[in-house]
Amino acid sequence: MSNLLDIKSIHSLYGDSHVLHGISFSLEAGQTLSLMGRNGMGKTTTLKSILGLVTPRSGSVFYKGEDITSLATWQRMKRDIAYVPEGRGMFHNLTVKEHLQVAARASTQGIKAWDFDRVLNTFPRLKERLSNLGTQLSGGEQQMLAIGRALVTNPELLILDEATEGLAPLIRKEIWEVIRIIKETGISTIIVDKNIQVLQSLCDRHVVLVKGQVVMDLSAQELQSNLAQVESHLGV
Repeated sequence: MSNLLDIKSIHSLYGDSHVLHGISFSLEAGQTLSLMGRNGMGKTTTLKSILGLVTPRSGSVFYKGEDITSLATWQRMKRDIAYVPEGRGMFHNLTVKEHLQVAARASTQGIKAWDFDRVLNTFPRLKERLSNLGTQLSGGEQQMLAIGRALVTNPELLILDEATEGLAPLIRKEIWEVIRIIKETGISTIIVDKNIQVLQSLCDRHVVLVKGQVVMDLSAQELQSNLAQVESHLGV
């Protein structure tokens, strides 16, 4: 199986603050990968470096074999990449319906498309909120909308930052079930979350960051064998 994404020796800084120290990992097409680490270890900066929201000082990002390191964020997203940011990123002046309509893009993958109706069938409670502004939704509903907005772009790679952070247990369970459905459809996914038990059962690969460096890069089987060590890095 070929690599969809290759991160090679990324060094990223905020001003004089050196956050990422030579991050390298890869993601195969169709894989689901967890990016784990304590707060402040560089997880979000890694995602932003992939997306072009942070410009690495050195290193490279390859997507489907193409060096996209110098591309603007919008150019990367047009290559069938979607992002669900921490905080959900609701537009203050758009309704739920408009959030989904403005992002919609036809599928280029030859698989069943994630269209407006499919998203509403997946998240029935959004159907009841179509005329509400995105900012008027609860935290859980906003996360559903953020994921739905990403899905209607019909991505080949979906990146979720803090997938269930701050959500009620029942809503978290619902979000995880949707992520399982996404995995089954073959969309490659990178997930940042703190729930190691769910990530363990869901993801094919696990990358652990400590102080901006990859300290563990494990298969699902290897995670099971090294769980105590991983938990020590996460402070579990």
